[in-house]
Amino acid sequence: MRSLAIVLAVVAVVLMLSTRDHAAVVTTVDPAVSLAEARSQAGYPVLAPVGLGTRWRPTSVRVRRNGAALEWHIGYVTPRGDYAGLEQSDGPPGVFLDGFASGGKPTGVVRIGDRSWRRLEGGRPEPRALLLREGPVTTLVVGGAAWSELDALAAALRTG
Repeated sequence: MRSLAIVLAVVAVVLMLSTRDHAAVVTTVDPAVSLAEARSQAGYPVLAPVGLGTRWRPTSVRVRRNGAALEWHIGYVTPRGDYAGLEQSDGPPGVFLDGFASGGKPTGVVRIGDRSWRRLEGGRPEPRALLLREGPVTTLVVGGAAWSELDALAAALRTG
C-alpha cells in the first residue's frame, strides 16, 4: 500500500507540473504607426475604430500597396475571444472581397450609424462579412465573430 501511495503521489506531482493553461497567448500590437502611415499614403478617408475598449485586443495590422491600390488591415481578438478584422482598399472591389469572403452570400442590409452595410455569410476564409462601398473604396468588417461584435466594430469606425 505504501509503495502504491508513493507512486500515485509522484504521478500526481508530475501531472500538476505538466498541466498548463493551453489557451493561446495573444500578442497585441499598437496600430497607431500603421494607421498614421495609411492615412498619409491613402487617397481616400482611412477608417479606424475608436472607443472599442480594452477587451478588443488588436493582434495584427498592415498597410500595403497592391498595384496602385492601398490596402489597410487591422485584426482583433474580440471580447468573446473570436476574430474580427477591418479591411479597406481603393483597388478592384471584386478581387479585394474575394480575398476575405469569397463565395459569401448576401443575407441583407444593416444600418449601422449613418452607413448601410451589406451582410455576407458563408464566405471563405472569413464566414461573415459586412461590406461597404463608398465611391472607389471598399470597406469590409470580417471574421468568425458574432454579428453583434462585427456590428460593434463597424459602428466604431471613424476617419482621421
